Amino acid sequence: MLVFKNNIYEAKSVFPSTGTQSDPELTHGLDPYEFIKISLLEEKDVVQFVEKQPRTFWDEDARNFYPNACKFGSFLTLRKFLFILLEGLGAKPAWHEMNAYHFCYLYDVLSRNAFNYNADNREERINSLPHLNARPLNFNLFVRDYFFNTGFLTSPDHFNSLSGAEKKEKGMDVPCLFSVINGLKPCLDEMVLKETRDYPYTLYV
Repeated sequence: MLVFKNNIYEAKSVFPSTGTQSDPELTHGLDPYEFIKISLLEEKDVVQFVEKQPRTFWDEDARNFYPNACKFGSFLTLRKFLFILLEGLGAKPAWHEMNAYHFCYLYDVLSRNAFNYNADNREERINSLPHLNARPLNFNLFVRDYFFNTGFLTSPDHFNSLSGAEKKEKGMDVPCLFSVINGLKPCLDEMVLKETRDYPYTLYV
C-alpha cells in the first residue's frame, strides 16, 4: 500500500478536513484510492499507445504526457514507475513510502486524468469515475489533501538558491527532491518503493 499525506485506503465520502472547508460540490463522493487506481490502470493504455509508435517519437511522447517527470526520465524509465506504483498500490498489508520521483510521476498522471475527466461529458465521466456520479473533480484540493507537498514543481534556480534551513521550513528537505528538480536520472534504489514496518498514520483512541 502507498503512503500519502492521508490514508487513501479509508473509505471516505468527502476529502479529509485539513484546515479549510472544501466545496462539497467539488469533493463529495470522491474515493481517492479508486481515482488513483483507475488513473494508473488507464495509464497502461497510454504506455501501450506510445510503445506502438516508432522509438524515435518516444521521448517526444514522454514530454507530452509527463511534462514534469520527463525532466528526469526517458519513456522507458517512466514506464517502470507505472508498474512499480501499481504493484505498491495493491501490496497489502505492507506500507510503502514514496519519494519525490514517485510523487512527481503521479502528479503528471493524475493531473492529466483529472483534466480529461472534467473535459468529458456526463456519460463519459460516469464511465471513467462512476463513484463521482459525474460531479467535477477539483484536482488542486485532491493534491492539497493527499500530497505532502509539490516541491517537485519548483524551478531549479529557485530551489538551489534556498538554504538548508529554508528548505526544511518549506518542507522541501525530502528524499530525492534535489535530483528530481535538477533532472537527475534515478538509480534503481531510488525507483523502488521503501517498505515501512510502522503504521504511517496517527491512531485516534
